[in-house]
Amino acid sequence: MTNPTIQETNNKPPYWGFFATVGLGLVAFLIYGIIQAGILIGAAFNNGKLSLELLTSGDQVALDKNINDIMFNGDLLGLTGIPSTFIGVGLILLFIILRKTLTSSQYLDLRMPQQPLKTFSIWIGAMLLVFIGIEVVTHLIDHTPPEFMARVYGSTNNKIMLWITIAFAAPIFEEFLFRGFLLEGFRHSKLGDTGAVLLTSFLFAIIHIQYGWFEITTIFVIGIIFAVAKLKTNSLYVPIAMHMFMNLSASVLMEVAPELAK
Repeated sequence: MTNPTIQETNNKPPYWGFFATVGLGLVAFLIYGIIQAGILIGAAFNNGKLSLELLTSGDQVALDKNINDIMFNGDLLGLTGIPSTFIGVGLILLFIILRKTLTSSQYLDLRMPQQPLKTFSIWIGAMLLVFIGIEVVTHLIDHTPPEFMARVYGSTNNKIMLWITIAFAAPIFEEFLFRGFLLEGFRHSKLGDTGAVLLTSFLFAIIHIQYGWFEITTIFVIGIIFAVAKLKTNSLYVPIAMHMFMNLSASVLMEVAPELAK
């Protein structure tokens, strides 16, 4: 929902245009990633996985092994979630403030949906069916998922922090970026609703390069479902809740039945 008074006063469209949305969204995503990488590298130097001696030794085998260990270290990855999410979301809110047309709540649809209990139940229930469907298809086609999550989960001594990052921090940033900032900017451009849903879902899928083709395809479909939920309910809180539920379900499955999650 736009604010006509602000729009008229500033004499400009309430939303950033297509290219500005792409550029600012890329800035938020890159800084989010840089913060995570910085924390990982700093922690790696602190615990001895990286050192100036190793970097200058020419021992590529040892360097590759240590970098691989860092990338799959659940404790380090869990550590990156909260600070990077705070800064990433903060940047998105800053970009909206700089537009000087709508409040953050108006721009991103940060409002509770009508009939909240019924709405959340319906969409989270739909997400549960999708989650079950993906697991069924995975086993029907005898697909072996990538080892990324199994290795990350198996390497952590602080599962609570990892769960906070996977099930809460990551969904908040990704929904603010994809179903919030990008979706609204794109759908108010020449792309319209359909183009915006498809483009944001595609971008959402390709950032998950740590997974295989099957997972990336399912993430694309899930992105479409999240976007449709956002547009149907006019509330960013709905896809955030769905995303949290999906990630939390995957984490619980990894905990109670790791043989099914592999």
